[in-house]
Amino acid sequence: MLREYLDVAKDALSAQKEIYQVKEQRLRLAQQEYLQLNNTWRDKSTSQTSLNSRSSPRQ
Repeated sequence: MLREYLDVAKDALSAQKEIYQVKEQRLRLAQQEYLQLNNTWRDKSTSQTSLNSRSSPRQ
């Protein structure tokens, strides 16, 4: 009976480990996507600012 309990507990632990690994992968992907979007936004913001400063009329 103890052996059966330990087998069930081992299977449950294995399932939890797999779930944790999937969540870890999703977190890494979300962080990569955030960094990519942030860099893209920053680059566009910088080039827009640069474009505006070049095209603004001087007085």
